[in-house]
Amino acid sequence: MLNPKIKKIVKQELSGETAKSYVQQIAQYHRIQASTMFHEAAEYVRDILIKIGIKNARIEQFPADGETKYWTYTAPLGWEAKSAELWLVKPEQRILARYRDTPTSLHAHSKATPTEGVTAPLVDVGEGTRPADYKGKNVKGKLMLATGKAKLVHEEAVYRRGAAGVITDTLTYEIKDFRESIDLPDATAYQAIWPTKQELNKVTFGFCITKRQGNQLRAWLKQKKKVTLKAIVDAKLFPGQLDIVTATIKGKAKPNQEIFLIAHLCHPKPSANDNASGSGLLLEIARTIQTLIQEGKIPQPKRTIRFFWVPETYGTVAYLHRHENFKKRLVAGINLDMVGQDQELCKSTLTLDKTPGSLPSYLNDLFISLMEEAAEQFDPQTSFGRATTFRYCVNEHTGGSDHHEFVDSTIGVPCVMLLQWPDLYYHTSHDTPDKVSAQTLKRIGWIATIAALILANADKEEAYAIAMQTYTNGITRLQTALREATKTLLEAKNNAKHRVGPKEPAQTLAKVAWQQRNRLEHIAWREMQAVKSTKKLAGSSELDNLIVQLREDIAAQAKFGLTRIQETLVLMQKAAGIRIPQRPRLTPAEKQASKIIPKRTFKGTLSSETLSRKTLSQKDFEWYTNISLRDKQFNQKLAEILNLSVGRQNLQQIINAVSAEYTPVNVQHVLRILRHLQKQGLITLKTR
Repeated sequence: MLNPKIKKIVKQELSGETAKSYVQQIAQYHRIQASTMFHEAAEYVRDILIKIGIKNARIEQFPADGETKYWTYTAPLGWEAKSAELWLVKPEQRILARYRDTPTSLHAHSKATPTEGVTAPLVDVGEGTRPADYKGKNVKGKLMLATGKAKLVHEEAVYRRGAAGVITDTLTYEIKDFRESIDLPDATAYQAIWPTKQELNKVTFGFCITKRQGNQLRAWLKQKKKVTLKAIVDAKLFPGQLDIVTATIKGKAKPNQEIFLIAHLCHPKPSANDNASGSGLLLEIARTIQTLIQEGKIPQPKRTIRFFWVPETYGTVAYLHRHENFKKRLVAGINLDMVGQDQELCKSTLTLDKTPGSLPSYLNDLFISLMEEAAEQFDPQTSFGRATTFRYCVNEHTGGSDHHEFVDSTIGVPCVMLLQWPDLYYHTSHDTPDKVSAQTLKRIGWIATIAALILANADKEEAYAIAMQTYTNGITRLQTALREATKTLLEAKNNAKHRVGPKEPAQTLAKVAWQQRNRLEHIAWREMQAVKSTKKLAGSSELDNLIVQLREDIAAQAKFGLTRIQETLVLMQKAAGIRIPQRPRLTPAEKQASKIIPKRTFKGTLSSETLSRKTLSQKDFEWYTNISLRDKQFNQKLAEILNLSVGRQNLQQIINAVSAEYTPVNVQHVLRILRHLQKQGLITLKTR
């Protein structure tokens, strides 16, 4: 699909060391969205682009005043921090945190204290995010010691109860047996308050301390000792700007069609891997392509290649909101987020986050093939196979970064993310440049650059090859689904927990069988759509004919699989001496969902504001929080349900598709959430 010589030339030119030097420079900025510090980082990126020869590099700005709306998102407020210190006054006197030493020690969006500071007793409120945490405690004018997210603790303690400020000591994203506060006892977490303009007069300040420090403070409090702290903060909130750096290498034959690469530039100093690594690597990719074109080693691309450096989510949404027709120019995108990890230090794996099931695309298989090819390019061959410790895998779409904004059904542009996950040091003061690997940056940079060049130059021959690649991988996925279906059915028959009564095994097995048929049919539909998506790269009668044939082959393979599932059921019926219905009985909630046609009325992804304390009662908010904790995929499922809510399918059909893509969806939970969105005018639920 791309001349092997060009792949070799790119490998020779692209420098992991140069990419890391960019990472180190970016990591020196405290890059909170809409802050003066972020603007300085944006200027650095723009100036480098101009220096390497991309003269059209510019910074586009968007209001960030705490009230401007970008679809369902409220822009953050501008912020600037100059200094901050947190002192222990009693029972001992010593400094606990200093902003200039550890920027993550100050909650982003903290406001200034009086010049003399704030001295107040400390109260342990546990998690500090629920009213129950404050029962029987007088917290007005005092400092809270909490383990919850800073934003939620501030809302509960400061806004509602008049607390003086908040102290947190817990990692913001713990992973059991991998990344817990106990694993990084001397790290401070990245925490932020995220106030709106309406909350501006209520905001105070907050600090992050280490788990070791927090444990000592709690020990004193349990001993009934009086613990007093003093906070001095020089910081301010104000109407600011969201800065987006953008630049292009113009296409020669199809300049109005664009391939884009994006990285979020934000996060606190140093945040080397998240996401100075993606931003620094994107600079090196731009330099590599520009240099090779200038030196005549590769031709000018047929399509335009665009580069974005954004404040995560807010910047992307603001850009798409202002440039609503821009999506028509976009062919495909690549999101680079946390790509620099030294895998052994960070315990990370390179992950491809695919396009969602609602937007099947050839793009996924293109990247899978390049991840595999990178092993051939970068790992030495021995008589026993490749010598490598580099890990990579493929995920269903999870979102959580800027690619999520493009694949939303109201935008509809395929975009994948390359991400290293999990990361031991994620969102902590220990995410430093020494955790970044130049070798990793070079490998991932090669993958992204080659993908961008393939897409920027793809014509009918490349589209033909990509269609075949997508088809062959799709057939493999169908065969895997069939194998898993057979295994799941047999396990369900033998699983003791399904033997709940003389009549129930038949219904249980009917449900399992139906789920497996549903999954196989959904995968077949997805793979046929993915093959069809290659038509967006080129048009030719040969490609059209190929796509028709490949889709027919996929349909035939799915029919074969459904037949095998039915044969397995017949075998199970004979062995168990029971009759298994073709469809399980619908629950009352499923019957209700079958009569509802949902249709979203908003553009862009759904912001967290729409399911927050501002829009939900305390009871509903706690319910939603608990559901999200119990089902880690719940919000991804909800996003997909909304993507498919375009007024054509009933809710149960949508839930069936999403259940096939992820894990089974709880219909009652979805109905409850959608009714909340209906009250906000974000979705209509037409009953037929």
